[in-house]
Amino acid sequence: MKISKKIIKNLKMGGVNFYLSVPCKLLANMIKILEKDKDIFYSSVPREEEGMGICAGAYLGNKFPCILMQNTGIGNSVNAIVSLLQLYNIPIVFLISYRGTPGEPVGAQGGMAKITKDILQTLKIPTLHCSSIHDLDKIKIYTDHAKIIESPIAILCDFDLMKEDHE
Repeated sequence: MKISKKIIKNLKMGGVNFYLSVPCKLLANMIKILEKDKDIFYSSVPREEEGMGICAGAYLGNKFPCILMQNTGIGNSVNAIVSLLQLYNIPIVFLISYRGTPGEPVGAQGGMAKITKDILQTLKIPTLHCSSIHDLDKIKIYTDHAKIIESPIAILCDFDLMKEDHE
């Protein structure tokens, strides 16, 4: 759980106090930690787009939101990102398990992995790609940046990095 604890610690240092998640095996340790944390709000949601709307409402209620999801969730959420979050300048942290990156055993995850960064770049979402535990130290820089630019940012966590958390 070393990776998950470090990620959450850095998110909280960046002011994140509202968390939603869509189920993902690689994010399971983080979800367990968030479920027990009485200092923040946490809930699961069935779909990423619903989470985008709930996070927008949380931001309007003076919270700083984060949604945990697989990279496939970005593909599911393009319209909600553009027509809600970006249109209304809503900062939100996307914490993304980057499925399909090296070490991934499920071949079907590879297709989305090939285009995840391109989608984020097309949407002009600043992205922190975390492939080692040392990259996690940059999370607060990105959460601060989201607030300054009033727009979503993405934190991509490679499969092998998150797999370490379960060993």
